Amino acid sequence: MYIPVIKNRTIEMGVLKEFLELELCDKVIPMVEIIQEKTRSNSKNNYIDDLKSLFLENERKFLLNFPQITPKRSNADPVKEFLTGIGRDNDLIFKNFVTCEEMRGMIPVISFNEKMLLGINDIKVCISKLPKTISCKGLKLTNQQYQVVAKDIDQLLSKGDYLILDIDNRGYSNPIFKKTYKSINDSRKKIGFISVILNSNRPVDFYNKDIIDGEPIEEIDNSLLSAYNMKGYNFDAYSDYAGVTSSLPGSGGAISPAGIYYSFENNFFVGYRGNGKVLSEFKEHIAPSIFRSEYWSEFSDEHHDRCPGCKMINAIVNKDKSGMSQGQWKGITMSHYIYSVAEDICK
Repeated sequence: MYIPVIKNRTIEMGVLKEFLELELCDKVIPMVEIIQEKTRSNSKNNYIDDLKSLFLENERKFLLNFPQITPKRSNADPVKEFLTGIGRDNDLIFKNFVTCEEMRGMIPVISFNEKMLLGINDIKVCISKLPKTISCKGLKLTNQQYQVVAKDIDQLLSKGDYLILDIDNRGYSNPIFKKTYKSINDSRKKIGFISVILNSNRPVDFYNKDIIDGEPIEEIDNSLLSAYNMKGYNFDAYSDYAGVTSSLPGSGGAISPAGIYYSFENNFFVGYRGNGKVLSEFKEHIAPSIFRSEYWSEFSDEHHDRCPGCKMINAIVNKDKSGMSQGQWKGITMSHYIYSVAEDICK
């Protein structure tokens, strides 16, 4: 099972819409992170309206999380305002879950600030505030948070619930996790919950300017995708941010044309970087370089015809689309990666 994390930002919600329209199998379930009230600042709709437009008329499963993150001064104002608000009044989160309960596929995820170490009774109180109509729930914990409640996890989770272990950007083979992996696997067998390991594998301090044109990106270690369900780990599902960072959006940034393309055959990401700080590099260098590469050739014609990311690259190469948007290329990275992983899991 694969669980891509999608923030409610314009580009990422566009990727989610594409993903839902493809009607991929139920082994791919998105987790939507709500980080701001509106996906677009000038929109009349809030995030609940956006979710309803995608999920109200169907029973497609999706995990819904309101991340407990302390925003930084550099983050965009709408993000700071929203996260500060729910940080001060956690009851807002549970009121929002109630508002969303008419979406029958919604799976609420309870999470905490990474610095908080809560006891079992604190988590029980949170669970008691969830809508009574839900059939299952998710619990997202860091390694330290899990260790606090490990021996009593059967009091928090039932069969069909989701336990999400968030290891952030730490190496999954670190021996510090060995005890946790075994404990989760033992509890999973007894209780029947679905175990998920969440990895933020793109460093937050890795920027477009760090990309070497045409070369695999060593800084993004995607090896957990191949290992999450193997002996020693034994997770039911793998979760990540689909080739982008887990960091919150900032208030602006310089132009730095680059594209990232996933090679499924090698399970790594390849970077393509423009020669100058002009948007035309996307259509004149980056898209053609990907199109001519050995990594493009490893995918079938059927993949290129269905994958939203590949279709967009094709359109840019054929001059049907301009492709001169940094945000759009983030969407291309995510779309191609999610489709490539789904193509394998769903076959």
